[in-house]
Amino acid sequence: MEIRYATIVEGFDRIASTYDERYSASANPIKAWMRAESLRILQRVLPPKGWVLEIGCGTGEETMALVRAGYRVLATDISPRMLHCARARMASAGLEDRVTFVAIPAGDLAALRPPEPFDGAYAGFGPLNCEPHLTGLARALADLLRPGAPLVISVVNAWCLFEALQHLAHGRIRAFLQGRGNGWRLIAMPGPDGKQVAIPTRPLSTGVLRGAFCPFFRIEHVMAFPLLLPPPPAADLFRRHAAWFGGLELLDRILRARWPWREWGDHVLMILRRR
Repeated sequence: MEIRYATIVEGFDRIASTYDERYSASANPIKAWMRAESLRILQRVLPPKGWVLEIGCGTGEETMALVRAGYRVLATDISPRMLHCARARMASAGLEDRVTFVAIPAGDLAALRPPEPFDGAYAGFGPLNCEPHLTGLARALADLLRPGAPLVISVVNAWCLFEALQHLAHGRIRAFLQGRGNGWRLIAMPGPDGKQVAIPTRPLSTGVLRGAFCPFFRIEHVMAFPLLLPPPPAADLFRRHAAWFGGLELLDRILRARWPWREWGDHVLMILRRR
């Protein structure tokens, strides 16, 4: 395993046991909104009761919801301890027989040998931000999916309107213009022992995603995810002004798939089809 993968595995293994305490839908209202929106889109796009590949399942929140909706899922994640948490979630609900778990980096998916092509695939909330080999991943997914099968991905975006406006309000002009950039960096996440865990990641623009996936997939839809609501780390701000942000949700839905607004979300969500 290459060094960057090993660092990512170590980081997510360390935070797996407490991940849901900070980042689950029940712990974070923005995450709750994003997960609900993501599941609505997935159930609209994925063939009903289909055979689905999940990339970066984490602790299995989306896995659980899709299995309960009748899908069969092969759930992958780079972190064995994240998969352990996901397995425990499925076992507690008596649903483990409808899920297959595989510990594998996204860039190594070409090694999978499923019994039949997948009816669809998805990678939600940023696992691709930790993947250094996007073109190889796109090629592998094209081989694993049926022709015309959907692929839904959401990634941390390279430029976030909400953050940019915060920079502008505080006079940080350079940060406003630069956005998040597109280089690799270490993101600190709180571990169970109170110490920070550094995980390599990078923001991804729609241009980078198009370059990697368009040789094998056609883009059907792009949206900011979300556009006007605050990003998950600003959940406390959302709680303090929930009524005000609730009023912005309708405008968010109207603007988020329109150019140029679709390029400016905290995350960007793409729906693609295998050529």
